[in-house]
Amino acid sequence: MLRRVLEELERPQTLAQLAARLGVESGVLWGMLETLERRGYVGLAYSESAACGTACTACNLKNLCPAVDSEVPPPTPVWRLTAKGRRFLAE
Repeated sequence: MLRRVLEELERPQTLAQLAARLGVESGVLWGMLETLERRGYVGLAYSESAACGTACTACNLKNLCPAVDSEVPPPTPVWRLTAKGRRFLAE
């Protein structure tokens, strides 16, 4: 299931979007995201976030991201893969 979460987060999504796509309750999914975040596989998406690694203007996912141009974490958190998460999926 954690791999499916990572695969879905190749496109940044809110908790509600991700829960709907996976058919999982938000509370359960939140726990998974916290675990993945602690291990460095996912993070919050916003302009210049450590998880994003770049400002929105240089991001190749900006047209797909609900957090585009957010300077601080948006009120509704948007999750995305980190570089470590992308490497894991590529293996």
